[in-house]
Amino acid sequence: MNIKQVIIVGTMAFVVTLSPGLSGYSASAAVALNPPKLTDLSNDAKETEVDPVIEALGFTDEEGIYEELLEGHSLADMAESNHKDVNQIIDLQVSQLREQVTVRYAQGSLTQEQYEQQLDEIPSIVADSVLKRYDLS
Repeated sequence: MNIKQVIIVGTMAFVVTLSPGLSGYSASAAVALNPPKLTDLSNDAKETEVDPVIEALGFTDEEGIYEELLEGHSLADMAESNHKDVNQIIDLQVSQLREQVTVRYAQGSLTQEQYEQQLDEIPSIVADSVLKRYDLS
């Protein structure tokens, strides 16, 4: 699992209801592990682009973030130690997750009510997840 998936899974697990019929902050692990693709990554230029969240954390690739997560640091800890703005990370993740929820709604995977509920929940849950430290021991 790459670091982007770790970040997305960690965030999405706290952020949105991904299975129709569920509510609140629960998520479907299968969907969280395989979020909808928003772009075609077969293009070489896109594959070499660094994710904006990775850059906002002050890293150039996923490996550094992965190591920090394994050591129990939160995304906020990483941003702070690299003199980066935690709010920018929150804003980026909120934007990315809103896009994913909108794609799921457009594909018919969510009802209007689920879509609106998830959009409302995203900001506060992402903010909480950025502060979350994972105990991987």
